[in-house]
This record gives sequence, C-alpha cells and structure tokens, in this order.
Amino acid sequence: MDLRTVRLPSDRKPGSAIVRGKVMAQRIIASVLIVAMMFGTACTCLLTVSSVDRSAITSDGSGGAMVIYEIYKSQDERDFFIQRVGPDGDFLWGDKGKLIDSGYKNGSSLFELFAVSDGSGGAVVIWSAYSSRPDWKLAPGQRETPRVTHIAKIDSEGDINWERELQGCLELKAVTDNFGGAIITTSYANSAQRLHVIKIDSEGNLPWGQEGASLARYNGSSGRLDIISDSSGGVILVQQTDDNSIIAQRINQEGSILWHEDGLLISALHQEEPRVAGDGSGGAIIVWQHMIPCEDQKGASCGEDIYAQKVSAEGNILWQPDGMPIRTGPSNPTSPEIVTDGAGGAIILFDEGIIYEQRINADGHTIWSEAIQETGGSLYSITTDGFGGVIIDWRGGGAERVQRLDAMGKKLWGPNGTPVVNSQGWRSPSAISEGDSGGVLISWTAGKHMHDATLSYVQKVDAQGNRLWGDEGIRLNP
Repeated sequence: MDLRTVRLPSDRKPGSAIVRGKVMAQRIIASVLIVAMMFGTACTCLLTVSSVDRSAITSDGSGGAMVIYEIYKSQDERDFFIQRVGPDGDFLWGDKGKLIDSGYKNGSSLFELFAVSDGSGGAVVIWSAYSSRPDWKLAPGQRETPRVTHIAKIDSEGDINWERELQGCLELKAVTDNFGGAIITTSYANSAQRLHVIKIDSEGNLPWGQEGASLARYNGSSGRLDIISDSSGGVILVQQTDDNSIIAQRINQEGSILWHEDGLLISALHQEEPRVAGDGSGGAIIVWQHMIPCEDQKGASCGEDIYAQKVSAEGNILWQPDGMPIRTGPSNPTSPEIVTDGAGGAIILFDEGIIYEQRINADGHTIWSEAIQETGGSLYSITTDGFGGVIIDWRGGGAERVQRLDAMGKKLWGPNGTPVVNSQGWRSPSAISEGDSGGVLISWTAGKHMHDATLSYVQKVDAQGNRLWGDEGIRLNP
C-alpha cells in the first residue's frame, strides 16, 4: 500500500509575505541543523537526535496488525519488540511480543524503523543503527562508527526466519517487493555519492547483489527522495537533485536500470519535495512543489505552486513538458503528498493554510477538490482505502483524527473525521490501510516529554469510521 508521512505547520495563512519569510527562516534553520547533525565522514547520513519514541505498523492481511514498539529497561536502555494484534485486538505473540533488538541507549542509537508486510501474516523489519561489529573499522578521516542496516524476517507465528546486516545508513525508505521480501535504499561510507537500491527476497537473499542497483545520490534528505513499488518486483524512485531539478528512475525485478543511466528528467530547476505514486501500469505520477523565483532577489523564492507529471512504464513523458498545474496562484500551496486512485489517476494533498485534497484523472485533469481541515492542521499520513478513495491521518480540533474520502471526494466519516486520541502528548503516528476492508490501522506513542519513557498504542478504525479497539486504543507496552 502507498503510505506517505508529512508534517505541516498549523499557523500558516495563505498569501502572506510574513509567512513566506517565516517559512524561509525555518528552512534556513533546518539546513543549519542538518549540516550540524551530519557525519564528518564520507557517509553523510542524517542523525535522529531525539528519543526514539517511534512505532512502525503494517497489516497482517487478516484484519490485524504487526507493530514495532519499545520497552524501557532503564532510563538509558531500551529494547525493541514486534507484536501481532489479532482482528479483535488480542495479542497473538505473548504479552511482550517478539524481541527484535536490545540495548539501545536513550538518544540517537537507533535511527530508522520500518515494517513491511510479507503478504503471509508476517513482516520484513528494517532498522538502522551504529555498528557494534569489531571488524568494521573506521575509514581514514571517519570520526563516527559506521551505521548499519538490519533486516529481519518474522513469520506469522512470530519466529525470526532470517536476519541480515548491511553496512550503510538507511535513506528513510523501504517498500515491499510484492513477493514476500522488501526493497530498501541505502548509502555506504565508501561511496557516499551513490544511492544503493537493494532487494531482499523472501528467503533473505540479495538478488541484486550486496550493493544493489547504484544510482547518483543527492543530499540524502527525506524530503528529496521518494520510492514506490512498481508492483512487478521492482521500484520507481524520484529525487530532487542538487540543482533542484526532479529526476525519476525505474528499476525492474532483475535490478536493471530502465529510464536512462542518469535518470529521467521530470522538471528542471526550482523544484522541491517530489512524491510519487504508481499508475497501475508500471508507470508513475509524480507531484512536486514549484518554487517561484523572485524577480529582484537572486536565489530567493516568492511563492509556490503544485505541479504533476505522468511517466509511462517505458519512461515516456505523458503530460505537457512542464507538468500539469495542480494548484497555482496567490494561496502558495506547499507540501504535496500523493497516492494512486486505482484508475490511472491520483489523489493529491497539499497545504495552503487549509489542508486540501484533489483528485486528478489519468490525463491530469481535476475531478474534484475538497477541504479537509477548514482552519488549518497538521497532516501526518495518507494511504489508499483500496476502493479508489483515500484515508488521511491529521491533527485538528484538539485531537488526532482520521478521515476517509471515497472516489468522488465525499467525506465518509462525518464532517470532522473520527477522533483517535486527544492531542496532548501524542506523537510519532503511523497509519496503514487495513487491506480491502476500507478501514485503517494506526499506531502512535505518547509521553509528556521527548525523552520520557513513552507508551505505545494501536487502534483499528473500520470502514464506517468506528473505533474497534477501545476508546483509547490498545497499549502495547506491558
């Protein structure tokens, strides 16, 4: 299933020069922080400096969920577990679930965390951390211990079938290969300018080799890279290059690069935040934020628009050369997200002070547009509902909410969606379609302070918007 996660500022007003200045200042501050947090090595990987209070969730394909969460053993040590929750909210793998990894310190020992369904009631779990292997020594000039990517296969009974470890740092992305395995993106300390796309099959083998398919790597920021399955054992990627162009690439099930060696140019210069969704035929629809340059300020931006482009499975551009305008004008729409509509088109979300959702058809023309949150809010994730519609997870009206829209843009869960939990102390949400039922599975953590021991929860909302696992969800930490 497509899943996207984004944070939107809740205090922005469209068309405001002050707001544009604030956003620019935020970007400058973010850039400084990113530089400050990067390794002083060839492997320039973004560090997560906050407490690892995250969870990762995926469907078990039978109405339940598999969720990764943490258990604090002491103030400075924690373990990570995976639990399978049955359709009725019962724990299927004991009170604690199954131990994945242990001994992480409070802070930034563990970085990224993913769970990908294997299609058989189990999951492929992927996480990255500093290496503890004595044979992985620091390279010349390297000041940090290398980061490694861990992959483990947990079957439907909770048994670990195999484990793998790759040197490098996960570039924030992992998707299913649709055959019980996963495809990840990573980079290595000895080839920091290359992005390695590695496939792990259901038996733990690396059919594309240890280094996978090698592509040019740009910046390494999560907002500059997006990846989806092509539904045939391969992947489609989009990247924002160092000169702010958008390029795309498809890698087939054999690991062969299909769309030009250097990638397919989607749009040149002044583009940001590319996102991609499949078109159902091996191609893709790509959306991005176009930065409007100021006439009197070199390098500055004086506004934003949203554009999209469709690419065939063969790598042919199908819409007009500069892309189709999705949202333009003085409202300055930003932060696009996209999922497939199952009919060759897509559903796109963006922020212009109000969170909007817009469906486009296979030709790029708008079918409908709908406001989700009238007074602003914070969008966390979006996923398809399996019926041509979409489910979104956002913060609004003092609560975390989910809303389902059908293929015609009608709100199915009331005007304000279904409240999942009060906003106080609620963070790190993750949501995924429950399958073909039209429902959604949500996991989150709660704690008063960022470095407190956090509590992990999971909730199931059915196709009608009813909370099935209690009013406050199920707590995972024993």
